[in-house]
Amino acid sequence: MLTGRVIEVQRVHLSVALETGETVLATVRGDFHETGEYPKVGDMVQVTLVAASEEAQAVIELILPRTSAISRLDQETQQPQIIVTNVDTVFIVMGLDGDYNINRLERYLLLARQSSIAPVVILNKADMAPDLETQTAAVHAAAGDTPVHVVTATTGEGLEVFALYFTKNETAVLLGSSGAGKSTITNWLLGHSAQETQHVRVDDSRGRHTTTTRQLFTLPDGGYLIDTPGMRELGLVEAESTADDGIISQIEQLALDCTFSNCDHDKSAGCAVQAALLDERVSPDTLANYHKLVRERAWLADKSGNKNRFKEARAIRTAQARSVNERRRLQGR
Repeated sequence: MLTGRVIEVQRVHLSVALETGETVLATVRGDFHETGEYPKVGDMVQVTLVAASEEAQAVIELILPRTSAISRLDQETQQPQIIVTNVDTVFIVMGLDGDYNINRLERYLLLARQSSIAPVVILNKADMAPDLETQTAAVHAAAGDTPVHVVTATTGEGLEVFALYFTKNETAVLLGSSGAGKSTITNWLLGHSAQETQHVRVDDSRGRHTTTTRQLFTLPDGGYLIDTPGMRELGLVEAESTADDGIISQIEQLALDCTFSNCDHDKSAGCAVQAALLDERVSPDTLANYHKLVRERAWLADKSGNKNRFKEARAIRTAQARSVNERRRLQGR
């Protein structure tokens, strides 16, 4: 068997860069379908070469132990979903245009930290920042000791800072919203246009998901870079619960002083939360996050309840069918 690294996962096949320098198209051994533990971009794997066909040139036999993995919570299944593996650094790319969002940045920082991977914040589009000094100050406050770098990817200004984080065997991943500039940064680091880029929408600075798959590239000066599509949802597997519970606890503690027990903490008279908002004990972002979290949890609870009711109804129907079949069997004796 040969050792290689998964550099792209497509709908059916995987591209694997072999230790020989060759890249092959691979499928997985049947055992993977039974366990559901499929290889991810960044995985080191062992493969067996097969007779070349239109479908594949190799079969992945084994995933080697991972040094790290970045996972998010799948909003549909509520189960951890691995994004990439064997990463040393997470570059969190955020635009200083309409993409600028401190709350989302904090969630990316939590995602990196819960994965025990060093984060680095890349503030892109410095030329489009409405208030560069205020915006960078807010990012530094949110990021704490995490390095923060301001760049303009379209001109290459500031991008030389990436060289500080790569060694021969270092692997980094670019995470951020669609349109933040991840593919432009990737192309600059590679020295050629490997990733397609498009202009963002004027109204909200969002891109059009020009990067559709996670892909690992070998950099010309050493190291590896994984570019990823913008993530529409960023559910955190572990840290989200702690951070979100803290926000809810803060608001609910204030809510004990509300005049009415059914206060919506929005426009209700005698609302202690609104009073705290006015005297700046609570920030507008914190309150907005609280309302968002309450809606999300109510939706998930209702969704879970519907699933449980469906399972119960199905179990009842199954039991009834078995009872009918048993009666017919006995009557047929």
